[in-house]
Amino acid sequence: MFSVHFSGSKAVLLRFEQEISPKINALVLSTEARIQKSIDANEIYGINELVSAYASLLIYFNPCILSLNTLLNFLESIKKDIKISDQKANLCIEIPLCYDEEFGLDLEFVCKHNNLSKEELIHLHTKPYYLVFMLGFMAGFPYLGGLDKRLFTPRLSSPRTKIEAGSVGIADKQTGVYPISSPGGWQIIARTPLEFFNKDDEENPTLLQAGMFLKFKAISKDEFYDIKEQVVKKVYQKEIYEYKNH
Repeated sequence: MFSVHFSGSKAVLLRFEQEISPKINALVLSTEARIQKSIDANEIYGINELVSAYASLLIYFNPCILSLNTLLNFLESIKKDIKISDQKANLCIEIPLCYDEEFGLDLEFVCKHNNLSKEELIHLHTKPYYLVFMLGFMAGFPYLGGLDKRLFTPRLSSPRTKIEAGSVGIADKQTGVYPISSPGGWQIIARTPLEFFNKDDEENPTLLQAGMFLKFKAISKDEFYDIKEQVVKKVYQKEIYEYKNH
């Protein structure tokens, strides 16, 4: 199921089959959920943090509380218990996107590169249910699976020094959302008025979690600014529902 690799004196890395796939990622998240269950039940002490990725899980622990041998024995003992069903129910959140040229800085290039009209691009980009494999690179940045091959576009040859928060881009086989303003080299095609990262929210600082799904919805520029105002006033009602293998 997984192999254990030492990563310094305070961490071990669980490596699963090295493949980017929903099945392997689900196994990673199920293992994380199984370990968290033991932590919450006080069945094991000394695990400080769990960090999931596409096909691996990093476990930070306190060696003054939890010995390496005890941790290894614990990991071996839970293997038989790990099932995909250990995950929480998959949720899907709807993300409004405005594809207006004001926000889609590279919209025209992406259309030309893939020989698509703007309407075709929007249709292809909003059609899938994207799986959030992991968060990384920066706080709240989602690594999404499910981009249509007809939208694959190379990165910019020279990155921009600043990308506005909420900008949505394409880089090779991926699409993603910049949660905060930052430099970036992705081809920007749209922007969302939603807030993907809030450092002041200590309980839920990121909008998304690994294992969730999201679906983009095209909106007009007027709708963008209307939703933006609702977000600022903290009255916007997010569209979140259970994902059922659409």
